[in-house]
Amino acid sequence: MNPNIFRKHFLAPTYFPKSKDNFMNNVGDLLSARKRFIKKKPTNLTFLLSKRYKWMNQYINGKKTVYELGGGAGFSKFFIKNKNLKITDVSNHDWIDNYVDALDLPFEKNSVDIFICSHMIHHVANPYKFLKKAIYCLKPKGKIIISDINTSFFMRLIIRIMRHEGWSYDRDVFSSESICNDPSDPWSGNCAVPQMLFSNKYKFKKYFPEVDIVHFKLREFLIFPLSGGVIATTSTINLPKYILNLIDILDNTLIKLSKEIFPFGMEVVLQKK
Repeated sequence: MNPNIFRKHFLAPTYFPKSKDNFMNNVGDLLSARKRFIKKKPTNLTFLLSKRYKWMNQYINGKKTVYELGGGAGFSKFFIKNKNLKITDVSNHDWIDNYVDALDLPFEKNSVDIFICSHMIHHVANPYKFLKKAIYCLKPKGKIIISDINTSFFMRLIIRIMRHEGWSYDRDVFSSESICNDPSDPWSGNCAVPQMLFSNKYKFKKYFPEVDIVHFKLREFLIFPLSGGVIATTSTINLPKYILNLIDILDNTLIKLSKEIFPFGMEVVLQKK
């Protein structure tokens, strides 16, 4: 392949495909995704979601005010054990407990123990405004628990091949004025946002001195595409759990070899002072 073509398609600082060009199925169809998961309990997807949510329990156990923001298909309650968890979103599906716009949080100052943000920050138009308001709403020692995408080399390759969501490193995630997604596309996601926010803890600290990053971990490689997708889907072959455990071990080994090439996701915990 011509190196200039390769850089243009896979290493470009900005890439936003149109929704109509997406090669994945059921994009944005939360109801179908939830019904499919409950009815079929696909092993690969269950394994992936378990990895994304169960680690959060250590921070959530015993907390009284726990809200998932942008809860989507409501998968969190299958894996998080705290009965006080409320799922919020801007939809009116039966499994949504409260209507909440992430850029207009209705909670009082110092009133929330935990916010959960699972693969939603890269969809927020202005992550700086969102985080500032979420931190304002947290109690002292309260936490924002984040699971989101990481734009490693192979993640950008998959995005480009499937034409699903996109990225832009040219947006300023630390500005209250910058719009980080494609404003012309309601399903747009800027998958570079989490990496730009959290990969440099010193820069993050400069703009968000009210919180500490108390946990940061890169994760997922093969296990993500093998899941067949969480909401948007593609074909996959469901595997037994022992094979998935072996793939998970391989993933962790590869991520240790190169954080720039392999990890598809990240875990982050912010704690208010």
